[in-house]
Amino acid sequence: MVQLGKVRVLDDDTVNKIAAGEVVERPASVVKELVENSLDSGADSVHVSVVDGGRRSITVRDDGCGMSPGDAVASFGRHATSKIVDVDDLRRLTSYGFRGEALSSIASVAKVTLRTRGHGAQEGTEILVSGGRSEGPRPAGCPPGTEVVVEDLFCNMPARRKSVKSRATELAHCRDVVVSFMLCRPGISFSFSSDDRLELVHSSAEGMNGSLAAAFGDAVAGGMLHGEADGDGVRVEAFFGRLEHTRSSPMDLRLFVNDRPVRNPRIVSSIVKGYGSRLMKDRYPVGVLRVFVDPSVVDVNVHPTKREVRFDDEPAVLGVVLRCVESALKEPDLTFRYDLTRFSQSFEPRPPEEAEGHVASLQSVLQVEELPAQDRQSAIVPLAQIMNTYILAESRGNLLLIDQHAASERVVYEGVLSAMRSGKEVSQRLLTPIVLRLTPSEVKVLEENRELVERAGFAAEPFGGDSYSLRSIPTVLGVAQGEAALRNILGELAQMPSHRRLGLDIIWRVACHTAIRAGETLSNAQMRQLVSDLLRTESPYTCEHGRPTMIVLSPVDLERLFKRRV
Repeated sequence: MVQLGKVRVLDDDTVNKIAAGEVVERPASVVKELVENSLDSGADSVHVSVVDGGRRSITVRDDGCGMSPGDAVASFGRHATSKIVDVDDLRRLTSYGFRGEALSSIASVAKVTLRTRGHGAQEGTEILVSGGRSEGPRPAGCPPGTEVVVEDLFCNMPARRKSVKSRATELAHCRDVVVSFMLCRPGISFSFSSDDRLELVHSSAEGMNGSLAAAFGDAVAGGMLHGEADGDGVRVEAFFGRLEHTRSSPMDLRLFVNDRPVRNPRIVSSIVKGYGSRLMKDRYPVGVLRVFVDPSVVDVNVHPTKREVRFDDEPAVLGVVLRCVESALKEPDLTFRYDLTRFSQSFEPRPPEEAEGHVASLQSVLQVEELPAQDRQSAIVPLAQIMNTYILAESRGNLLLIDQHAASERVVYEGVLSAMRSGKEVSQRLLTPIVLRLTPSEVKVLEENRELVERAGFAAEPFGGDSYSLRSIPTVLGVAQGEAALRNILGELAQMPSHRRLGLDIIWRVACHTAIRAGETLSNAQMRQLVSDLLRTESPYTCEHGRPTMIVLSPVDLERLFKRRV
């Protein structure tokens, strides 16, 4: 029998606490919601202060438009917002907030004090809300704009309060929120304080350069690669750290859509694809990518945190992202550079004019196609081989260390890739085929990847049972290398998930097996030839795995190593 009368409407306090579970996950969630309100109010400056990592109190103050007493009271109501009028407005959102849940949700799990004053008003308004109960409005003296103080977060939700992490962890999350807004709104002044200690300051006059320095530090921000691209109604701008500044996760790769911080694995994948062989496996660049599209073709009403978005035409967006990354990587000098100040405790910073001269000299060296023919061979002069692995070379007043195996891999890789793209023959037919007996796992991998293996230059045909006849090998391989290279490649492919096996993986492995090895002795002529071939590749700075082929040490770097600049 069906029992009636069991469905009831929840009271406002319970509804607000449920919403708070989605909107307010931790102190940083409060910071995010309040800063978004400040930016939506037209603020030119936003100041954030936390105590005990935001667990004790969070204060956000702005110089925005402020509110009247009536609007201040209404702002604590559920789904009370000035940012949309009806459902149609969701298709053309230009504000950060739009659900009208933030203040009511926060006030249901904390003590909230709001002080606000319109720019033309004679006095301000103060409202106190604690546990869903309101006091006010009442007159208050305060500057134009709005200040919200949130205290004792999750005071009436013991389970949620226990889930809040340590002061250091919550402080890091709060700081990260402010850094994100610095990066997407560089024209706004921000400051962030913790326990009355000023930690971050960004002036609107500093623009994006100041935001990048605050987010990533001067060492990374000073040499960032800038790229731009547009098309199909999409504009993308990016700032990436140099090739030596990468991370093991995309945590420091900040994504923004119409100046809204977002997460989007497909955009991250497009960025990594744009880097190609310049990026080591399982490494991610540091930096910022900003996507600008018509608000009507992007849906931000996907998740309560508003961190996820959906595009009407995602392939078009990803295509422009890819072109933007390629634009950023057209920087003429991508040679790996390292900060040698860690070798001393008191080095002077490099004078700007010396740093600029250093970069210019490397650019002129590595743009060998612009050099006269007679100068190309002497652009980088090999001096000696070290440990039968590295080439010590001089380059117009700079010292270079070249990894001979990585350099050779790059040369071979681009040679095979160029031949494939131009339709040239990439394989050589053996006069006498080599009969191989493959293991069951090798047979399985070969048959699953036959097309990829053949495109790379291998031709192996069944020869009965577990035997295969190897009839062709890549032209870059010697006959003696053919069997070992194929077996090694099949073994490596067997360790890879099938969805990650690509044609380029085969070429990478062919290049690795063909290249000059570490420990191999080179003559002066061989060193000169290798350096000359490397300079004529499209990307001489890394091998196909993303490892550096060369590292530069300028005269200033050497002086620091020998403590001549202390």
